[in-house]
Amino acid sequence: MSNFFISIVYGISIGLALSVDAFMLSLIYGSTFKRKIESITTSIIVGFFHFFMPLLGYFLALFVFTQVNLKTYLEDKINFIAFIILCILGFMMLIKKDNKDTSFNITKFINKCLFAFSVSIDSFLAGIAFTTLDHINIILVAFLFAIVSFTLTLLALLIGKTTADRLLKTNLDFYAGLLIILLAIISLFI
Repeated sequence: MSNFFISIVYGISIGLALSVDAFMLSLIYGSTFKRKIESITTSIIVGFFHFFMPLLGYFLALFVFTQVNLKTYLEDKINFIAFIILCILGFMMLIKKDNKDTSFNITKFINKCLFAFSVSIDSFLAGIAFTTLDHINIILVAFLFAIVSFTLTLLALLIGKTTADRLLKTNLDFYAGLLIILLAIISLFI
């Protein structure tokens, strides 16, 4: 029973800490959305990634890293991988046309997946770290990560969209793309 409570504490507290980047970037990313459904689908995708990334990290660490010892090799490169993904997302936003089309678009879906992946890489690393803790239920922790990241991402996306709609009345894709690229560059030095 104590493992259950410990997993809840870890899941919520670390989930909040890992969702800060998703929240901050969602404030910017949400300002480019035209419809509320984009915020909801993006939040679901971010929650999905925050559920599966710690599980992936946990099970890879159990099965692969302990045998091949790749953990120390990949640890230094995670910031660079996030940088590349954020730059791709930023450049895609820079060249994005103001499209009023409301139908499903594979490019929009790829953008949302890239965004979700870039803000959930730290969950992958947390999953690796959880292999050292015997009293953690990784499924429960990953579920809590997903709930927390979904909630914070949706809140930030809606705030970003509302702010853009009310205050700016302009297409912010270009500026949001530049800001995401700047944040990607800064993330290399943190």
